[in-house]
Amino acid sequence: MILSALTPIFAIILLGFLISRTPLSSQAVWSELERLTYYIFFPALLVLRLSASNFDWQDIGDISKVIGLTLSVITVLILSLRKLVSSDSASLSSVYQGSIRFNTYIGLACIDVLYGDGGLTTAALCLTIYIPLVNILCVASLTGAGEGGPKRISRVINAVAKNPLVLACVAGIVISYTGFNIPTLAESVIEILSQPALPIGLLAVGAGIRFVTLGEQSWQLLVAVINKLAVFPGLVLAACVLFETPNSVAVILLLLTALPAPPSAYILAKQLGGNESLMANIITLQTLASFFVIPVWIELADLYL
Repeated sequence: MILSALTPIFAIILLGFLISRTPLSSQAVWSELERLTYYIFFPALLVLRLSASNFDWQDIGDISKVIGLTLSVITVLILSLRKLVSSDSASLSSVYQGSIRFNTYIGLACIDVLYGDGGLTTAALCLTIYIPLVNILCVASLTGAGEGGPKRISRVINAVAKNPLVLACVAGIVISYTGFNIPTLAESVIEILSQPALPIGLLAVGAGIRFVTLGEQSWQLLVAVINKLAVFPGLVLAACVLFETPNSVAVILLLLTALPAPPSAYILAKQLGGNESLMANIITLQTLASFFVIPVWIELADLYL
């Protein structure tokens, strides 16, 4: 049932991959489509869902506890085993990114199919907390890969403050909290803009898949895949049980955590001195494996939450 529901999502990702390899396609086109999705279509979707929702403010507290604890645990785990994972700080930072970041496009598409508008609202609340924390942690991990650490941290804080997904979530929450009614014309425009978000986002995920020679990366690649698709979701499941997180929130948190790393992780690694070829391989392998792993975690959530 779950696998059949998710199959169309991964079929669209495959379609994006195939289209991007044809003569009709170009990297410039995909870059602009992803930019439009990131800055316009997805923010419109998040504002629309959050502004129209009367969510439970207790959910934010539940989400914060689970995300805060699990990010702390996996960060300490990777740091304590850094000599075993990699002696190269650039590779270690890519493994870390691959262990904690998730692909928003795939996540929201899956949540929309499985849980509808209520799930998307909860996911938007998770993004409000998750995105700033993960971005700061990932850039902090990259400061060891070269010089200029404080400047890099300053840049990431500035980037988080300007992140369109974070700003959209905050705007949606403020509109919902204040009871402000979006003018009918504006709401219609936002709704139309939100409609391409999921299909174009998924096509862009497929177009972003790239295969790079593995070389000596096999061990780091294995660690990143196991961390992201097994260890981190397992920690989230345990935290949700520990904190008695409501099922409606816990299943969304678990699904988001089990998602593959996003293409933006490759861009960040390239810009800040990480191991970009390792990051590309992590994203590709995690994306392929997630089709089989996500249904397993959803089933486990139904059993234990």
